[in-house]
Amino acid sequence: MTRILKTSGLVICLLVLTVPILQAQVPGEAQLEAGQTLEDLAEKYFDDPLAADEIRALNNIPAGEQPEPGTTLKLPGKERDQALMALRVARQALQQAKADGAEEFASEQFKKTQKSFQTAEEARKRAAYQDCRRLADETWALARLARKESLARRPKKNRFAVSVDKKGTTRIEVMAGDGVKVSAGKKSTTVKRGYGVRVQPGQEPEKARPQLLPPEPVLPNDGSILVTSSIYFSWKPVDGASRYVLLISKDQAGLQLVRQLTTANTSYLFRSSLADGSYHWFTRTVDSQGLVGKASPSRQFTLRTSTDGGVTVEPVPPTPRDEGK
Repeated sequence: MTRILKTSGLVICLLVLTVPILQAQVPGEAQLEAGQTLEDLAEKYFDDPLAADEIRALNNIPAGEQPEPGTTLKLPGKERDQALMALRVARQALQQAKADGAEEFASEQFKKTQKSFQTAEEARKRAAYQDCRRLADETWALARLARKESLARRPKKNRFAVSVDKKGTTRIEVMAGDGVKVSAGKKSTTVKRGYGVRVQPGQEPEKARPQLLPPEPVLPNDGSILVTSSIYFSWKPVDGASRYVLLISKDQAGLQLVRQLTTANTSYLFRSSLADGSYHWFTRTVDSQGLVGKASPSRQFTLRTSTDGGVTVEPVPPTPRDEGK
């Protein structure tokens, strides 16, 4: 294939040659050398001493025995690679099912999956590669069923927030999980995911209400590089919101907060004293009961205010005469 590049008025032709990569082919047979074991032979050709069991099976050699030096032995072919690939996929599915609790919450289905995988491994040892592939595929399907059953049965981890203001009012918002039970006085109420509840001092829990939708960020754009120490944040309004919380964090998850700002407006001019670096920002709503809504998607920005003696640009707050222009 020929490529033509133009640079500085010159035309340069590059001839790109496609060279096939040759892989070492495993022979169909091999002779056992003096002092060499079947495990050595398996290591040499397959980089896997476990393949010795398969060589024994192909050559009708009893388990654990070693043939005489000089014996010509059949070796596994390409069908072994296909069987091993199927086993790898099945093993990954089995591990994923276990990680998702199938051993505890779908125990019978998980046991079937384990037994199927063991049977597939035994087929490999017998060099019955076609059977191995079939059984590995069955294991993969069983693992998926076990994982699905486990996810449906296991309790989901709850993620919720509890806050108490100066007047003693408690607010609970549930962000993830199966929900929580809130009790006060003689009344209890269940707060599901995506809902919040307010409990005033000495009173029973109020009716749970859905959290407000997250605000849609507008400015700064994701990936912005900001060269000023004054940052203009804005977002779209959300019906039912009485105020908004602007959060600035060092990480995308909001676990390393550096600023938490509150406003009734859909914009905020932040006079930053933050060090140069990478930050993430997102907003949340607060409704009339003080319940905090879902967080907006985070946006990343980079502060780069150090100019090393260069030009510094600062926004000027609008005067009454400039507003509306």
